[in-house]
Formats: sequence, C-alpha cells, structure tokens
Amino acid sequence: MTDEKKQLNYSLYSDAGGEFTTAMGLAFKSPEKYSGMLHEVSGGLNQGFLPVPSVFVVDQSGTILFEYINPNYKTRLSAKLLLAILSNLDVNPLNQSK
Repeated sequence: MTDEKKQLNYSLYSDAGGEFTTAMGLAFKSPEKYSGMLHEVSGGLNQGFLPVPSVFVVDQSGTILFEYINPNYKTRLSAKLLLAILSNLDVNPLNQSK
C-alpha cells in the first residue's frame, strides 16, 4: 500500500479468521452480544473473537523491531508517537535516505 501524498510504503494485513491473532495470543472471546455481528461482517470467518489492538514494526528479515500491545481498545498508539519510534529505529517511513 502506498500513500501517494506522502509516499509512505507499507503493508497492511487483515486476519478476519483470527488464525494469526489466536496463534500470537492476541485474541479473546468476544461478549455474546457481538458474536452474530462479528460472524456476519467477517463473511462467516470470525467465530466470536476480538483482537487485542496491536502494532508491530517488522524488518524485512522478520525480526520484530517494535511492538505495541494494549488490551484497552480505547488506548491507541498515536501516529506521531509511531513516527518518532520509526525514526529512532532507523526505519524510514518516507522512503528518504538518512
């Protein structure tokens, strides 16, 4: 995926079936009141789980350089903080040489 305006180049992945989030220990059983809706919006793939909000920065060799995991879905990592982290990791989200 590329944002032409800022020329950000990144991959965004989805796990509607929950295999990855479950394997990573980042899924929990949703309250019953959500199970029908989750099943419907996932095309039948979600059997009643919710993912823990998470952000991973992974290099091309698969090494996790940074992870943010917060079970409080109301607390999200800000874009400003993520860009500061990327800058300190020498990961350049703007495709410019340092």
